[in-house]
Amino acid sequence: MPLISSSSAPGRANAELIDQDRNVLEPGRQPLIADQEAGVEERASSGENPANFPQGVAPGVGFTEHMWYFAVAGDQLKPGKMVGKTMLGKLVLIGRRNDGAVFAMEDICPHQAVQLSAGRFDGCEVECPFHGWRFDSQGVCTSIPSLTNSQCAKLCNIKTKTYPCREEQGSVWVYFGNQPDNPPPVPRAFGIGDGAGFEKTTTTLILPNHIDYNAVALIDTAHVPFVHNAWWWRSSRNLKEKTKRYVPDETGWAIVKHKPSKHSIYKLIGDSIEDEIGFRLPGCRIERLIYGGRTVLSGITALTPIDDKTTELNHTTYWIKTIPGIAPLAVPIIQYFVTAFLSQDKDMAELQQKCLVHNPRLIMTIKDAGTPGRWYFELKKAWNESARSGKPFVNPVKPSTLQWRT
Repeated sequence: MPLISSSSAPGRANAELIDQDRNVLEPGRQPLIADQEAGVEERASSGENPANFPQGVAPGVGFTEHMWYFAVAGDQLKPGKMVGKTMLGKLVLIGRRNDGAVFAMEDICPHQAVQLSAGRFDGCEVECPFHGWRFDSQGVCTSIPSLTNSQCAKLCNIKTKTYPCREEQGSVWVYFGNQPDNPPPVPRAFGIGDGAGFEKTTTTLILPNHIDYNAVALIDTAHVPFVHNAWWWRSSRNLKEKTKRYVPDETGWAIVKHKPSKHSIYKLIGDSIEDEIGFRLPGCRIERLIYGGRTVLSGITALTPIDDKTTELNHTTYWIKTIPGIAPLAVPIIQYFVTAFLSQDKDMAELQQKCLVHNPRLIMTIKDAGTPGRWYFELKKAWNESARSGKPFVNPVKPSTLQWRT
């Protein structure tokens, strides 16, 4: 795993206003996964700097490597249950043993390539639906029913690939990378510890487009009054100038604690609320509300690539436990607002998808509203280069004060 340094790399954190004649994404074929690296190198060697991105970086190319990705909400994975998913273009089975431990393995039987998740799981072993081969949670074959008493096979040599898997704050994460003995920290919601004192619910949406485009939209603030039109949110008719202080933090950045917007639902809460927002690789936006020095509401929105053209979004909301038994009443209300809000983002992603297939010339990041989007690409590049070289990761984000209207 890349080592994490608290210092910032030299250079500007703020993107300059874009020269539209130079820093645009030239028309051309978007590299597929098989030739992503070559595609980036070719663009870099040709002198292109697409959409004001760091040198050698293009949107929609590759994933953040050696990183934890959100897999499934823990309460959706009961003991003795398993689920098959596609994550980063790979078939993955995630399960929970009868003792509560979670695990993840390649969802392909090494015998004749059938999805193991289509078979049975007794809480200890997964049984392939094709020939009944059985595998434990470590991916080791434990039984081949077709063998007779006179036939023998060294079953321990028959294995399916496994992935490191952890449950943090009630969510299950899977690690993708070749350094499983020293992975980075799992992204966590702010201010809730292990989540024991909080109720939670998770909302899931499937978005079109590569994770890069969805990550930039996730941390973009300029779209909010135009996309999120609702009585309980701000309006494009009421734009205000914002000034926020950003600081580097772990594999991303954080906005220093501040008073939330007065022209949104937060105005109903009063002046005693503070807001804290952060971002972590591979694509996690984190926010919490603090009242009287105590976290009362926290959330983490995690993006997981299904493949290079589709992304799964999972937003988990945590709220402090108050009245016993209130959770069943609160969940549908929270789900309603979160789904309504995120569905508007999904609508924009679907409109974006129709245009991206034409490889348009793009100006994706402008100063200052688009600066966090540029930081995302700088972070992704720095993390991947660190992971490949073995050198310590240096967060490229520098402490910055950004201003924009929203």
